[in-house]
Amino acid sequence: MKRLPCVLLCLAVLTACGIRPTDPIPGLVAPTGPIEDTAPSVFWALNGSAVPIGRPQGSLAGFDVIALLAQGPTGAEQSHGLTTEVPIDAVPATVDRVANGLDVTLSTDVSQLSPVAVQQIVCTLLGVQPVGSVTLRGGGHSLEYRKCA
Repeated sequence: MKRLPCVLLCLAVLTACGIRPTDPIPGLVAPTGPIEDTAPSVFWALNGSAVPIGRPQGSLAGFDVIALLAQGPTGAEQSHGLTTEVPIDAVPATVDRVANGLDVTLSTDVSQLSPVAVQQIVCTLLGVQPVGSVTLRGGGHSLEYRKCA
């Protein structure tokens, strides 16, 4: 029983770190909401799949991603077998941020898009703005709540 106070005293001395508490240090407000990726991947078609190809930092800033996908990969990317399945008549397109993600209106019937074209659009957009899901609209049809798979 006499050892208990000694053990408690030893524990108190050993666990003390010597740093005194301070008041909170004021700083800037933490950022909220989705952050645009400054070095995202563009998804191109290759052998029936959508594959990510990295782009240099800032390369998509200010670009219409749908138009970029519809125009297709660069010559260097094409030499590696990359193509696009996003039709040129998909543009002009609008991309709006909504509560559950992005709402994209294309100038073409989305029910006619190939699964790879849908993945190219959805994955590229969510790589730039990771905001949940993408709903594609166009031609009186919609493909709702798509995620990059």
